[in-house]
Amino acid sequence: MNYIHMLSRLGMGSAHPGGFEATLRMLKNYPIEPNSRILEVGCGTGRTACHLSEMGYQVTAIDLNENMIKKARTRAEAMKMDVQFLQADVCELPFEDNQFDLIMAESVTVFTDTSRSLPEYYRVLDQGGVLLDRELLLNKPMPEPKLKELLEFFGIPNLMLREEWAQSLLACGFKQEEILEYNHFNEQLKEEQTRHLDTFEQRDKGLLFDVTLWETLFKHDRMILDNTDYLASALFRAVK
Repeated sequence: MNYIHMLSRLGMGSAHPGGFEATLRMLKNYPIEPNSRILEVGCGTGRTACHLSEMGYQVTAIDLNENMIKKARTRAEAMKMDVQFLQADVCELPFEDNQFDLIMAESVTVFTDTSRSLPEYYRVLDQGGVLLDRELLLNKPMPEPKLKELLEFFGIPNLMLREEWAQSLLACGFKQEEILEYNHFNEQLKEEQTRHLDTFEQRDKGLLFDVTLWETLFKHDRMILDNTDYLASALFRAVK
């Protein structure tokens, strides 16, 4: 079982670094302009998208995983939120140019070919539009054997240093790029991950006896623990 499949079966609504606590902090510290047209990429089970809709924003949200989109729609229906959920690939966004004022990504872009996904973000953003992207990255260079194992487990093409992220964003045409938050992997980040109970979490049936799932979850925790010194998360802001 791969990492994304595990998340899908568990129905986790905020699997990104810092969890929903980090999402709420971002929305508080960096308020979104009223009437913004928002695209959330890699929306998972729709927790952030539905929260944004609850705040009064017009939200479109996409995910490549069919099970995630199904659970996101169920969440929106239960919460009575109006969100357009689509199954789509961030490297081939099914939208017109200049369609959105804000793109939000939470530990999504790192799982993609950034030479394709970042230009797509730029394309569908309107002039002056903003990308808010929280991603896993390298705090310092990692030994090749460790890096290879990590990339294979998570299904990540590449892990970049923050300087490489900045270069990639600017190379796509973004006029401004800045790091709003930078966090090392530590106990505080782990604690934040578990705050804010998700009352609309939808777990697949039969998880208790799914040995492969629990083996994957255990391996995930071990790999994060073993590589804490090398890993960090950052919230990037880029302006078109």
